[in-house]
Amino acid sequence: MITGTKDGVGMSKKKLFVLSMDAMVSEDIDYLLSKKDSNFRRLFADASGIRKARTIYPSITYPAHVSMMTGCYVGKHGITANRDFTTEENKPLWILDSNRIRVDTVFTAAKRAGLSTASVYWPVTGYNADIDCLIAEYFFVNNEPLDEVFRELGADERTLRIVNDNADVFPPEGKRNWGGYYSEFITRCCCSLIREVKPDVLFAHNCLFDTLRHLNGLFNDVITDACDEFDRILGVIVRAMEDAGTFGDTDIVITSDHGQRNYFRKVGLNTLLRRAGFIDVDENGKVTDYRAFVESNGMSAYVFLKDPDDKVLYNRVHEYLKKLSGENLWGFHEILTRDEAKERFGLDGDFSFIVESDNYSYCGSYWNEPVIRDLEWKDYRYGHATHGYFPEKGPQPIFWCLGPSFRKGVVIEKGRVIDEAPTIVATFGESLPEADGHVLTEILN
Repeated sequence: MITGTKDGVGMSKKKLFVLSMDAMVSEDIDYLLSKKDSNFRRLFADASGIRKARTIYPSITYPAHVSMMTGCYVGKHGITANRDFTTEENKPLWILDSNRIRVDTVFTAAKRAGLSTASVYWPVTGYNADIDCLIAEYFFVNNEPLDEVFRELGADERTLRIVNDNADVFPPEGKRNWGGYYSEFITRCCCSLIREVKPDVLFAHNCLFDTLRHLNGLFNDVITDACDEFDRILGVIVRAMEDAGTFGDTDIVITSDHGQRNYFRKVGLNTLLRRAGFIDVDENGKVTDYRAFVESNGMSAYVFLKDPDDKVLYNRVHEYLKKLSGENLWGFHEILTRDEAKERFGLDGDFSFIVESDNYSYCGSYWNEPVIRDLEWKDYRYGHATHGYFPEKGPQPIFWCLGPSFRKGVVIEKGRVIDEAPTIVATFGESLPEADGHVLTEILN
């Protein structure tokens, strides 16, 4: 158990630590608060924040995390997906370059305030000149050298020493494609930064819950164990703050980007487009050309047109999608045009349509038969889960705050992730003028 308290704020400069536990939801918090000996209950029982935070659409990791650090909807900040659109089977790298973000971030505001900054595996932070100690999120699937990758993405020599000091807990080859396996490495790097560098602002992203929910389903014994592991992580990080003498002066924020929901089958929407003549393949099944193509977001999917200005093609594809939807068989129940998505969710991009899952199907990008693929259940208690659906659906992400900047016990039952960044930067006297969200003044001192 940790031993520190938040009483008696010291005289040193106030600090901020933000930890995003990807796919953590309010039910997980309920469990931790009910556990009498949990670190979370000890620290956060009287904290303030949002119990259920409405995320963005589509509810996927990279667009959500950019909204969480800008306060903007997707259509404004410009990161619409985890990866760039392609018709290739081998997907490109996850979007790494922070220069693609069209608006200011919390790190921009922190530097305006004269603060030192650090980030460990926060999405879309590569090459970010506003982050002093940067360990950008990158999944090492080809056994690349750690030094080369992190240096290329913006790590300085001081940060690389921290990476190498904690390389003994870096995930082994074969387990590097799932973000959850980086959990201990991320935790250890955060602790090293807190003890050795003492940045004024530190953001970190941990995929423990997200990975385990994808692999095992929404709620089960595996997820209960994940809650306990998060509680251990929280204790380890707070102990590092105590060692550094910064705990009493640190605002601690625990947040998340989206929830997840179980799904029960996969539907290959590109297989349907291929059947209808919108996708061409060669004798080996490789795509050679397309008029319309789907890019999956999990429980939603973008539909891209090769020529979005071709009105005849646009209408043909739209009518075909409406026909499929009306048959109540093909995994989606609603179609939004780009204009409708922008008006309803602040979502904009190069897509022409976005389709929303029927609540139990995964909207797949594959184009080969069979179109419908059942899941294989190894154990009836476990399933597969994912996200990407309308933000009002399913268990909701969270935003919990404690420290010298925050009041005690002010809980907003329902809020928005776009309000998080404006609130966070307000704690160090800054603002994000372009943000769609607003400052949650009711939780601030």
